[in-house]
Amino acid sequence: MPPPPIKWTLEKIKYGLDQFYKTNNRYPSALEVDEYPLLPSSRQIQRKYGGLTELRKSLGFSDEDLDYTKGKIRSDVAKIIGERGKSFEKEIYPLLVNKFGEVFVHQQKPFNNYKSRADFFIYAKDYKFGIDVFYPKDLHSFICCVNIKEKTYMNPDFEMIFLSTNPDINQSLINKFIYRRKKKTSHKVMGFDEFKKHINTITPLRLLS
Repeated sequence: MPPPPIKWTLEKIKYGLDQFYKTNNRYPSALEVDEYPLLPSSRQIQRKYGGLTELRKSLGFSDEDLDYTKGKIRSDVAKIIGERGKSFEKEIYPLLVNKFGEVFVHQQKPFNNYKSRADFFIYAKDYKFGIDVFYPKDLHSFICCVNIKEKTYMNPDFEMIFLSTNPDINQSLINKFIYRRKKKTSHKVMGFDEFKKHINTITPLRLLS
């Protein structure tokens, strides 16, 4: 027989939240709640307590801990994610230059009448492609980023690669997301390891001597 369902009292939930805090020095987001074994699902919290923010109020958390989608917490998270993305851009540039040559690697390439810019644009033999580098904090953020980027890069006259640089979101997870989507993307979506393999299949242009 399966074990009886857990009765999630406020005391049990507070214990789970405190344990998460001890490990991560912060409280979990809704997505992290779903993955944490010492907490009920976010759906259960929504049904019983009116959502995670209302639950935090019931437990007496401070205002800055109540909603991770607003204020300083969101700003701090966005800053960290932005810095990680910029750090990876610095890694990617010499990788591209080493493979394709500096003259064929363009940074911040404008297109769509200069309304949008690719992080990198590369001219290769019989082929050109752009790269948009991003660092999603989790799988939910990854999915949102891809959806937004698809609207940004509509009908380009070159191939576009959406390059996720969060190592926790591997190519297997990315491929599952792509496979399960109802709307199929016309762009390539890759993790960093897969990207390095991919560019090795591309023949670079050579300058005439």
